[in-house]
Amino acid sequence: MEWISPVSTALGAAIGIGSTLVTDRLRWRRERAGQSLDVRRQLYAEYTAALSRTRTALDECVHDHMSVEERPQRVRELFLAPGAYELRHQLAITAPHEVVEAARTAFVVLRDTRDLLMGGTTVDSPAYRELEDEFDAAVGELRTLMRRDLGAPGTLPRG
Repeated sequence: MEWISPVSTALGAAIGIGSTLVTDRLRWRRERAGQSLDVRRQLYAEYTAALSRTRTALDECVHDHMSVEERPQRVRELFLAPGAYELRHQLAITAPHEVVEAARTAFVVLRDTRDLLMGGTTVDSPAYRELEDEFDAAVGELRTLMRRDLGAPGTLPRG
């Protein structure tokens, strides 16, 4: 009977240490998930802002009065300046596949707009207006997927 006391003490210590380790591990996972969510939230905001800045810059460029020779180079510079290319690569590493594909779709429409403007198209062109509408729809879909990934209020859960 003398062994019951030391065994129960050792068992109690083992249970206490085990539960502490499990609790710490769960807390670590929760914190890591929260950090991952924060990183994606920041990246999503930066990417959509870069797309918006690019679109605005291209639109303003078309309204500027510049020579036909200057325009392609200026459009190219304005397209690259906001950093959407770089942010897209970051998205490809951290975002779910649906978000990456939607980000690519919005970017391709913007790139098509760039190419159209480099060719001399004006804002009055039906092709330009069509790409503007496509861009709005693509960014709307992208934001919906981003909000769903982040679990934003008013979005349906995945599944």
